[in-house]
Amino acid sequence: MNSVVKIHMKELQEILKKVSNFAPDEKAILATVVDVQGSGYRRAGARMLIDENGFSIGTVSGGCLEADVLERTKKVLETGEPQVFVYDTTALEDSVFSLNMGCRGVIRILLETISSQDKYLEFLERFWLENLAGVVITTLISPSENIPNKIGSKLLTIPDFIFHNEFDNVLENKLLKIAENTICDKKSQIVTVEDAEFFFEYLPPQVLLTIFGAGTDAIPLCNFAKNLGWRVSIIDHRPAFATKDRFPLADNVSVMMPEDFGVFTPSDGNYATVAMSHNYSRDKDIIWRFLNTTAFYVGALGPKKRTEKILQELAEEGKKFPPENLANLYAPIGLDIGANSPEAIALAIIAEINAVLANRNGGFLRERQGSIYER
Repeated sequence: MNSVVKIHMKELQEILKKVSNFAPDEKAILATVVDVQGSGYRRAGARMLIDENGFSIGTVSGGCLEADVLERTKKVLETGEPQVFVYDTTALEDSVFSLNMGCRGVIRILLETISSQDKYLEFLERFWLENLAGVVITTLISPSENIPNKIGSKLLTIPDFIFHNEFDNVLENKLLKIAENTICDKKSQIVTVEDAEFFFEYLPPQVLLTIFGAGTDAIPLCNFAKNLGWRVSIIDHRPAFATKDRFPLADNVSVMMPEDFGVFTPSDGNYATVAMSHNYSRDKDIIWRFLNTTAFYVGALGPKKRTEKILQELAEEGKKFPPENLANLYAPIGLDIGANSPEAIALAIIAEINAVLANRNGGFLRERQGSIYER
């Protein structure tokens, strides 16, 4: 069963930050939603960390399953044996522990131990550092002797880095081939190979957002993006504005002159940029430069006529860009939500970037036909 990728970067970052600070002998349980059929509040890839004291980070449902998951973690902590649990809410509304969930879905959750010594952490650190797409392959059902640890055995792969629990070469090659297809399709999936069932979780490159302009309106935009787990860079030519004190959540804050903007161009990845310097010539230069890159989103603050004038002047000046990249220009920027304050405008911009990333139009869900999760 294929599912549209929904990676919860902020949640995963917080979980791994917590685990990386564990003492060498400390461990916790990582609960991961591996499959959802029908309706459910969270999708495959949602995670929840539960430590030995019952403290938790993240969520695997809308609060309906967490109490039972907490109880089940005690046994997994005792035995150290990973387990997959199935919650079927498709029957009566009170069919799961009399919780009156009404979600009408079948949810499978993997519970496994995790510690600061886990190779999973090293893999994710490299994944984030190199900003590459990756795949986490986890065994869910395993009657095969080729998989020594059975449930929970993993094969982790990004370019130039593979870690696994000693799968044989034949099985490893089969899994890696499916992983390549998973990256190509950009979708997590569950696949049966040699009578064993595996969860192929697609991890996309992290969203990189560069904001050109460090005015007051850039502050909530930066904060909203960081709350989604995106990596944010702030660039402005004014030292008094481009400061870490004004943007404490930003990953990078740089003072840069307009003529140096060209050195700050994206490589392959989920790259978005917003021109909000409130200076016509600087925004024009930013738009031109980034329409010549792989950025999936180039947003420009200001009215439509301003952007039309910019494009006309670029054409007259002979400053070209691939014509197909014009579809990546969003100006006026943001979704039409009636925003008229810095915070509301930032919300409209972040929502639009997320909609573009998810290949959605950003309309009302009540008007959507079919599943709200499918593309």
